[in-house]
Amino acid sequence: MEKSSGTLTLVGTPIGNAADLTPRALNALENADVIACEDTRRSLPFLLGRGVKKPLVSYHKHNEKSGAEYLVRLLEEGKNVALVTDAGMPGISDPGAVVVRLARQAGITVTCAPGPTALTTALALSGIEGPFVFLGFLPEKTKDKTALVGAFKNTPAALVLYVSPHDLQKQLDFLYGVLGARGVVLTRELTKMFEQVEEGVLGEIRVEEPRGEYVVIVRGGEGEEAPDPEDMLKRLLESGEDRKSAIKQVAARCRLPRDEVYKMALKLRGGDE
Repeated sequence: MEKSSGTLTLVGTPIGNAADLTPRALNALENADVIACEDTRRSLPFLLGRGVKKPLVSYHKHNEKSGAEYLVRLLEEGKNVALVTDAGMPGISDPGAVVVRLARQAGITVTCAPGPTALTTALALSGIEGPFVFLGFLPEKTKDKTALVGAFKNTPAALVLYVSPHDLQKQLDFLYGVLGARGVVLTRELTKMFEQVEEGVLGEIRVEEPRGEYVVIVRGGEGEEAPDPEDMLKRLLESGEDRKSAIKQVAARCRLPRDEVYKMALKLRGGDE
């Protein structure tokens, strides 16, 4: 008799407070034959603290394709696999999507024991209603992130981003340069003792000594006034945007002739050409 394949279960783990692990998620971990972890060194003490002792397999962004193929082979052998990340839901700005696609293509059952995510927790705490667009971590290249954020600058939907502390002020300045003076909510240390929610305006808000991962929520842009062109140009250039692209964006956003914006760029550089 042919052995049936196992089940892949995506398990949401706490984003800060260990008490947020659901009974169903714990049951999925206890009943798994193998647990795939983004970082086994981080997951092991968490699992042992809940009495879960199972074989662990490393599955992260650097081995996502080969790791997914290996996990599918285990599933085809009949093993039940639970997938966890360092915190939150697999597949939400964390590894998971590749193995889900491969498993489904192989006819393997994929299910989910949902848990907390920084995305929905931050949105709930922000008090911002209506539609939203989740952008995750912005691309590293200025050109790519300008194209991504710029595609949503005229939408009434809020924009939600994940930002590392060392990039926070740079990214806030970049967002101001592209989007203008919109309302913004910064959240950090979600579900932890020092959970913090701060509200302000892009172009004005400054964070001294940022610590911990941030979720940044920018209000929708319908009907906002155009930013000060020289300030917008300065912010774009400081965020790493090349001058030609920055001039083009400011001219379009502020409805100014490009040569006028070009003169502003020269002024900012002290006129040295």
